[in-house]
Amino acid sequence: MTLGTKIGLGAGAALLALSSLAAPAARSQTSALESFDGTWIFNDGPRDRRSRDAGIDAVADQLNLFIREIARGEMRRRLTPEARIVIDVRGETRVALTIGDFGPHALELGGPARTFPGPDGHPIQARLELRAGRLVEREVHGEGDRTNVLSLNGAAGRLTMAARIGASQLPADIRYRLTYHRAR
Repeated sequence: MTLGTKIGLGAGAALLALSSLAAPAARSQTSALESFDGTWIFNDGPRDRRSRDAGIDAVADQLNLFIREIARGEMRRRLTPEARIVIDVRGETRVALTIGDFGPHALELGGPARTFPGPDGHPIQARLELRAGRLVEREVHGEGDRTNVLSLNGAAGRLTMAARIGASQLPADIRYRLTYHRAR
């Protein structure tokens, strides 16, 4: 056996070993993604209302005294919690996502942003990633941006959506958490 053959066999064995290591990671990502699949209904509990109101208040309190209460009321009117979230896993890297009335939109995990008409008809660019067991959806539109981080508490059967909403008219981002339970 020549040195070149030994190196070739060694490299082949190394590649085979590496490929066997990659398979469980891919399976665990698919398994993590599949656990999100389904329809999730907003809990509408006191903790959810307090979280949303506290996020709005933290931003409204930074505004000019003369517009503070008007802006607070407008933010509360506009930021109504989404009644349901539907996550339709369509393979290892493709998900159709509906948040409230927005969707369904098929997105490729880690793919480029796709443009969809928003609820008001204006274009929204949306992107979806799976990071550390969480689905991270980012939307960008003419008025600002929104990031939704969806995480599961499997033991409690809950989905948590941590929302961050930014707009150039606001002095800071609005941040809050909402909880959802799986529809039966």
